Amino acid sequence: MLTMFHWVSIFSILLITIGGGFLPLFRQDRARAAQGFPMGQAFASGVFLALSLTIMLPNGFHLFAKTFPAVSYPLASLFAIMAYLFLLALGHLATATKHMDEDKLAVTTPVVPIIMTIMIAIPSFFLGTALGVSDYESGLIILFAILAHKGTAGFALALSMVRSTLKRPQVLVLFCLFACSTPLGILVGADVHDYLSGHTMMIFKAVILSLASGVFLFMATLHEMKHSPMIVDCCTKKGFIALLFGFIITALVRLLIGIAHTGHTG
Repeated sequence: MLTMFHWVSIFSILLITIGGGFLPLFRQDRARAAQGFPMGQAFASGVFLALSLTIMLPNGFHLFAKTFPAVSYPLASLFAIMAYLFLLALGHLATATKHMDEDKLAVTTPVVPIIMTIMIAIPSFFLGTALGVSDYESGLIILFAILAHKGTAGFALALSMVRSTLKRPQVLVLFCLFACSTPLGILVGADVHDYLSGHTMMIFKAVILSLASGVFLFMATLHEMKHSPMIVDCCTKKGFIALLFGFIITALVRLLIGIAHTGHTG
């Protein structure tokens, strides 16, 4: 069942996504001259790193331990690695296709933005689902991370679309599919509470949070491959400081959540 927080998250994500894609979609000449937001992307990489390894993966381990106490195999790590490798494979496919098209055409074929949309929409859906199944405190941090990335991702994706041979109606439909991926994940994550039992729900949350851990880790490290913010934007002193700032803030928030929970249960 959707709460007020879920609705606020959905509208905030849609707003930031549309805002990010507005410039490439409606001001194409200005979009091609834009330089992006390197410090913001470096900061977001630190947030993603902390979310993956201090919140998502530990929660996945905790839930798997409660649902399968006799299983010693690290299932949370397995699901995280599966998500990471799946996105890495998609990234290699997108990069290879892009290089192939750049050798042939000045304007890319529709294959590149379509693959990019799939590569970004799939993790966006899982991150939305993770938000939908999380409690308010964890959900708020996930929302912050999604908002930190969604605008720049929308900008990059829309720019790729307008530089391709896609017609304008096709561009708008494809961008809308991307924009709706995270809200759809929130809807799915929130609604499963009405259909799954307590034990099944715990398994579902463990799987989703573990997959989200792999997604966040990928977004922090290898997203966009050689253009990854971790490689490009964090190589400068300012970029590395922004990365550390994002990581430390998120890690401290996780610490405060743990203290609050301990005090509440005590």
